[in-house]
Amino acid sequence: MAPLVIDSDAQIGSGETWGSLPHGVDYKVEALLERSAAAGIDRSCVMAPRNPLYDLPNQQVAKVCEKYSERLIGFAVHNPQQEAGQLRHLLTAEVKSLGLKGVRSDGHPTRELLDVVAELNIPVIYYPDLREYPGPGRAYYMIATAYPSVQFILPHLGAYRSWQWWAHYEAIDLVKRFPNVYVGTSSVVSRKYLEMAARELPTDRILFGSFAPELDPRVEIYSVKLLKLPNQQEALVLGSNIQRLLGQ
Repeated sequence: MAPLVIDSDAQIGSGETWGSLPHGVDYKVEALLERSAAAGIDRSCVMAPRNPLYDLPNQQVAKVCEKYSERLIGFAVHNPQQEAGQLRHLLTAEVKSLGLKGVRSDGHPTRELLDVVAELNIPVIYYPDLREYPGPGRAYYMIATAYPSVQFILPHLGAYRSWQWWAHYEAIDLVKRFPNVYVGTSSVVSRKYLEMAARELPTDRILFGSFAPELDPRVEIYSVKLLKLPNQQEALVLGSNIQRLLGQ
C-alpha cells in the first residue's frame, strides 16, 4: 500500500486570512477537497481562518471533519491572549470530545496554552507575527526550550511567501537546535531555501503543507516533488511525519 499523502496546513470556514494582508474569506470545504484530490492528497489537516474568538469556528471545523472523516483531520485554533483563562476548558473539550488533533496558536503561545497542550500531547502550529518579532528565532527559542515535550510546527519555513528571506535561515537553525521543532513547506517562493532545508535538515522534521485553499495544493505539492528526494524520504515529508506527530 502506498504511503498516505497528508497536507499539514489547510483551512475551511469563514473569517480572515492568515496572510500578511488580512482580508475576509469563506473557504468552502468542497473546493478544498476537489483541489486536494487533483493534487493527489489523501487527507488534509484543517483549521479555521483567523477569528476574534474560536469556540464556534472550532466546533464547525469538528463537524465538517466528522462528515468527511476519511479526508479531513481537524485542528483547533486559539488566541492565547484574547481567550486567556478559558484555554484549558476549551481545548480539552475540543480534543477529547470533538476529536480535534492539534492546535494553531493565533498569537504567541502562553504557559496557559502550552501546559494543556503538553498534557493532551498534541502538536502546536505557530507562525510568529514578523511585525512583532524580527524573526521566528526570538519567538521560538524560549518556548521550545521551556517545553521540550511539546512538538511545534513552524509553517512556511519561517517566512510566508519568502517576504523575509532571512527568516528561512532562522527556521532552519531552529530545527537544527531543537528536536521538538518542525517546519512546513507551504509558500516558500524562493525555492533555494526549501532546497537548503531538504539538504541540511533531517527529512523527518519537514512537513508538507499547502496553505490551501489560499494557495493551490497542486502547486505546493509539486514544489516538494521537485526536490527529488529518495522515495522513502519523500514519503516522510508528504505524510508519514505528520502521521507520527498525530499518533496515527
